[in-house]
Amino acid sequence: MTAILDYISHIEQIEKLENSSALEKDMRFYQELVALKAQYNYTAADVLRLLKPATSVAAPSLVDELFEVLLSEDKLASVANSTAKTLRRYRNPHTGEVVETRGSNHSRLKEWKKEYGADALAAWREL
Repeated sequence: MTAILDYISHIEQIEKLENSSALEKDMRFYQELVALKAQYNYTAADVLRLLKPATSVAAPSLVDELFEVLLSEDKLASVANSTAKTLRRYRNPHTGEVVETRGSNHSRLKEWKKEYGADALAAWREL
């Protein structure tokens, strides 16, 4: 029975949030802030400096939480932009052997480079 009462209580809280003009204003502010951030190519730190100068010492607020979210988005974007090196394939036309590597420190590639030269090895790279 308490589970049902908890469920009803949660539904009532959700309905209050859905009808909350304050939440709607906060969401609109957040969406506009994200759009401006993208439009001017700002990071969350740039936005933070503009909206909350260093002299401002305030209690944690919705704005602080918003900046936490924006900063985490920046971190995710930087991780996404610094993905692992792309996979490169080299096919030796003499033997048909294929080497796949993400770096140039592959032992077989070093052997081929020594035997056939760097120019030949570069020509063997498949796109």
